[in-house]
Amino acid sequence: MNNDQNEEQNIANDPSTVEVPVKTPRKKTMSEAALAANRANAKKCTGPKTREGKFKASLNALKHGAYSHNFILKTEDAGTFENFSKSFIDEFQPETPSELELLKQLISVAWRRNRIAELIQLRINQAIDTVIANSEPTPAAEITQQAYDRLELTQPSFARQEAHELRLANLFQRTLCRLNSIRDKKLRDKKLRNETKFIRDRLAFAA
Repeated sequence: MNNDQNEEQNIANDPSTVEVPVKTPRKKTMSEAALAANRANAKKCTGPKTREGKFKASLNALKHGAYSHNFILKTEDAGTFENFSKSFIDEFQPETPSELELLKQLISVAWRRNRIAELIQLRINQAIDTVIANSEPTPAAEITQQAYDRLELTQPSFARQEAHELRLANLFQRTLCRLNSIRDKKLRDKKLRNETKFIRDRLAFAA
C-alpha cells in the first residue's frame, strides 16, 4: 500500500471527516388568526402611507412637540414651546404640506426672535444695575444712556444682537406673507369653483 492509499485510509477512518446527516427543522404552521394578527401589527408599524395620513402625522407631531428638539435650547422649556406652537396651529390650521412647512418656519423664526429679545432685555437690565451700583443718584434717562454706552463696549456687540432681532422680525413678516398668499389663493380657487358650479347648475336647470 503506497503513501496515497494510506492517507486516504486515514482520512476515511477519521471521525471528524464522517458526514453527519443534517436534520431539516420542521416548519411551524400558523393559524389564519395568527397570520391576520401579524398582518395587522405590520400595518401599524409601517406608519401612514397615504399623503393625507403622512400630513396628519406631521401635524400631530408638531402639535405634541415632537420637533421641539430642533427649536429649543437645553435651558428652555419644551412645554412652553409646545403651547407656543399650538397657538400658531390653532390660528392658521394648515391643510396642506406647503402650509405646514411654512408654519414650521414661522414658529421657528418667532421663537428665535423672542429668545433674542429676551437676551437683549436681560443685558440692558444687567447694564442698568451695574450703572446704578457704581454711580451717584442719576436721572433715569441718563442711567439708561450709560447702560447702552456700556453695552456697546461689550461682546457680543449689542448693536449686532439688535440687528439680528430685526432680521428675524423681517423674516417672520416675509414667511407670514408667503403663508397668507397660499391661503388666499386657496380661498379664491374655492370661491371660483363654487361660482362655476352655481352657474352650471343654473344652466342645467334652465335647460
